[in-house]
This record gives sequence, structure tokens and C-alpha cells, in this order.
Amino acid sequence: MVEESAVVEPPLDSAYIGALWEHPTLCVALFGVQFLSEEGRRLYEESGIGREMSEALEAARSDGLLLNRPLMSPEGPVLMQYWRSYEALDRWARQQPHSRWWRWLLEHEGSIGFYHEIYQAKTAEAIFERGTRPVGPALFSALQRVKGGEGHSRARQQRFLEAPPGS
Repeated sequence: MVEESAVVEPPLDSAYIGALWEHPTLCVALFGVQFLSEEGRRLYEESGIGREMSEALEAARSDGLLLNRPLMSPEGPVLMQYWRSYEALDRWARQQPHSRWWRWLLEHEGSIGFYHEIYQAKTAEAIFERGTRPVGPALFSALQRVKGGEGHSRARQQRFLEAPPGS
């Protein structure tokens, strides 16, 4: 049996997990901008889209966005997002200001590239070894203390798989 106890703050003295089974319809999306030229970088920075995006994504929490993690790649900015479901992401993406940003990116084709990857999780796990600061699912899921190094990944993923949608 896996030793688990609920915690509010991440423990410093043990490993912990994010209770991803609380999110059985979890959807993970990556949205990236590639600067194909210096002009593309300049146009993007001058557009104000980055600032607008931050504000709109903060508001999207009430629409199903669990976490938005801005990252940087050698090609340009990337947003790693965790959504309650694909349906929530899709519904949000069909509203303003998202569609306006999409049109802007298409109008600047050649100097800026854009891509997205969307993953609908069928099973998942998030474990953080002792001393690890919370990232990703540890920021939006309940945390549970576990004894690290016992190899219970399969059991935790099974719990995710068996969670009823909407739980």
C-alpha cells in the first residue's frame, strides 16, 4: 500500500504527488511562437499580444484554465497550459481576444511562426522528490505525501484512469 496523507504545502521531508485523479479530463497544451527574423521579434514585441495574453489567461481560470506556465525556447516564447478539459480549452479559444491574436499571427506569416500541441491525458502522474519546489500539477492539485522510491507509479496512474469524469 502507498503511504499517502493530504498536505496543503509541499513537505520538505518527503516526496509528494499532485492528485491528478482530481482532473480526469486533463488537457495539456503547448503554444509556441517562433521568431523567423529579427523583424518578426520586433513586430511581436510591439504588438502587445504578450501582455494581452497574460491578462486574458488570468481571466481564463474561471473558464477552466488550471495553470499557465510561460517558458522560453531558443525560437521564442512557449506557453505550457493545463486545462480542466479539451472542451474548456476549445470553448475559450473561440472567443476574443484569442481569435484576434490568431489573425494577427497569420497576417505576419513569414516573419513569425506559430504552433500548438494539444494532449488529452488518459493517464497521468506527477511526483516530486523531497525538496522539489512545486511546479506544474503541484500548483493546481491537492498534494499528498508519499514515501519516495517505492515504485508505485502504475498504481497512481491507475487511480487517474479510474477517476470518473467531472470528479
